[in-house]
Amino acid sequence: MSLTHKEARRILEILDHTTHLDFLEVRVGDTTLTASKSGAIQRSLAPAQGAAPAKPAQPTSVAAASEPEVAEGQVAVRATMMGTFYRKPSPDQPSFVEENATVETGAPLCLVEAMKLFNTLASPVKGRVVRIVAQDLQMVQRDQLLMIIEPEAR
Repeated sequence: MSLTHKEARRILEILDHTTHLDFLEVRVGDTTLTASKSGAIQRSLAPAQGAAPAKPAQPTSVAAASEPEVAEGQVAVRATMMGTFYRKPSPDQPSFVEENATVETGAPLCLVEAMKLFNTLASPVKGRVVRIVAQDLQMVQRDQLLMIIEPEAR
């Protein structure tokens, strides 16, 4: 027994419309569906006044070792699930964003596709895309850094 495309879409619709649920993992037979509303954002926060900054843990994999540092105040956009990273809505259209582009809060940044289900990641802040880390059409892991955004000064 496995999860059908129709069933998976219905589960994602339910997640999208709930207010009390941010993450969901469903296993049916050999199929696992993992989805998250809020897992795409990780802010780099400044240490408390006078406190020494914590040393980052040593990377345990090649992917972690090559991940660029997110500077203080910048926003890391991370994959909400494992899948294929797409910079374009379709092959014949331009990329959602380019480096140094200004984005509005909620503007689409990219797609992550798993099992023919496309998850659009939107900008969590208004600002400038500093760096696009992930490579187009490549597999990304959950919580992998995709882009770095510099929020607009207030």
